[in-house]
Amino acid sequence: MNKKIQKNIFLIVVSCYLLIIALSGCATVPKSETCPVSSGLKDSIVSIDGMSYVPLLVVSDRFNFKWSWDTVSRKLGMQNNNIYARFMEGSRFVLINDEIEDMHAPAILYQGALMAPVSFVQSRILYLQLKESETTIPKRARISPAGTYLLGKVIIDPGHGGKDPGALGRCGLREKDVTLDVSKRLKEILEVEGFQACLTRSDDRFIPLAKRSQIANNYKADFFVSIHVNSAKVKNAKGFEVYYLAEAGDEAAKELAQEENACLKFEQASFDLKSSSDLEGILWDLVSTENRAESIQLANNISREAKKNLWVYQRGVKSAKFYVLKGARMPAILVEIGFISNRDEEQKLNDPNYRDFVAMAIAKGILNYREEYQVAEGFTK
Repeated sequence: MNKKIQKNIFLIVVSCYLLIIALSGCATVPKSETCPVSSGLKDSIVSIDGMSYVPLLVVSDRFNFKWSWDTVSRKLGMQNNNIYARFMEGSRFVLINDEIEDMHAPAILYQGALMAPVSFVQSRILYLQLKESETTIPKRARISPAGTYLLGKVIIDPGHGGKDPGALGRCGLREKDVTLDVSKRLKEILEVEGFQACLTRSDDRFIPLAKRSQIANNYKADFFVSIHVNSAKVKNAKGFEVYYLAEAGDEAAKELAQEENACLKFEQASFDLKSSSDLEGILWDLVSTENRAESIQLANNISREAKKNLWVYQRGVKSAKFYVLKGARMPAILVEIGFISNRDEEQKLNDPNYRDFVAMAIAKGILNYREEYQVAEGFTK
């Protein structure tokens, strides 16, 4: 009898051991980990308690989901034509198309955004979307209503070029290459939205600063957008900011304007900003003041869209005396899309997918501005 009991105990122990190994294997090698992370999510991943999370609002904005947030139940819903998902703060379970699935980690509210494990988002949400719609989503889909608008012509100015490389990243990335690529992407998006968009340069060539605004004036553009990449001596300086033409609001803005204006040294004939005549200064102030309100409004729209879509530090809207904006006889802004001197941001700026997100954020800001202008019938609010 003792031997029989011992045998039964032995079989039970062995069975439990094998069960533990099987379960451990499933837990340590989840199916989702075999999926490569989408490049559209890499820049938004946050590590929380050793696990990689991604903001669900970023997923929604970048992969065309409509979303809703219930402040009482703390639930977030995501939906498109094929998928409906419902997440709840603190719960590891999610409802996807009427089926309950286990994320193996809870949804967490972090810095005001509901986060979900990136492995689950990648392997389930994005995989299902790709499977259902990979043959139907066009490369560029119009995001604004078709129609006749008061604003229809824009000049996009890729900063630097040719013998002027602009700022250089620690890993060799050049500002002039990034600005040209982002500008081309922005042009493509705006043309789909009904704009006549023109670049001040379409290849790697040097264009004097004064000629850039002259191109915009000759084109009779409705507004002028100059694309640049920031740089700083401080390694951890980071973020996205938009400038309009006026006296520098702070010392940092003044130093940045001086750096961007430094390419005047490459021009055979350029004006000395410090030695401009009183008359020139008065005329410059009159022109810039006339369009300043609309420039600020455009800058604010782009800054808001960058905050919603890029998940990067926002430095806001500022003013400075950028020479490239000086001669423009229309609303004009300069966008600094990131710090090439920051290793993490240089890596983002080197990613074609991230450049697409930057171009789309700027485009959405422009479209919002166009809509506001249309509603106001041409008068700035």
